[in-house]
Amino acid sequence: MPKFVVVANSEAVIKTITDVLQADGADAIALSSLAELPAILREVPVNGILLDLVTSAKATAQEKRETNELIQLYPHAKTKVIDHEVKILGNSSSFQHFIQECRSFTPRVIRRGSRQVRFIGFLLSTDSDFTDADKTVTLNISDDGCFVYSTGEWKAGDRVWLRFSENECVVQGVVRWWQPWGNNKRMPGIGIRFEFSQA
Repeated sequence: MPKFVVVANSEAVIKTITDVLQADGADAIALSSLAELPAILREVPVNGILLDLVTSAKATAQEKRETNELIQLYPHAKTKVIDHEVKILGNSSSFQHFIQECRSFTPRVIRRGSRQVRFIGFLLSTDSDFTDADKTVTLNISDDGCFVYSTGEWKAGDRVWLRFSENECVVQGVVRWWQPWGNNKRMPGIGIRFEFSQA
């Protein structure tokens, strides 16, 4: 069952959105502010985030700074409830269409370690011999993994090898999630979790 985070400081808005989600076979976690979002995303795998327009507009500058990057990692939409109907703002698709799009997103939690925006060139391959490797670059990296630019077709669980050009270091990893090219105006690529062998 897909799971969504609903951020709204109005019980009536939360109830309306939650009712529509449940009628469509989805589950909801209700939060009253953006400040609560990071803790939930570290613990609970979710398919998407729904932000009430009024709640989002009233959030403090610090709350917006701390959550904006996290929100971009998930399918998300700003919503407005009008006469018990949920409207998606800035998007021509219906609320039900947005829910369907989110069903194809692999639910995940955010990493606990800090992530750095770093553009590091490397070869990406589906085999350890690098027979058919792509030249690409990291967009961000942490101790546990990285997000890399790729327009290829991937699926969660694919095994990959990375050979970094600076030092020829080879790292093995697993694709955790895939952002297809041309989807929702987001950077195409894959989230990779590093796998280090025990010495």
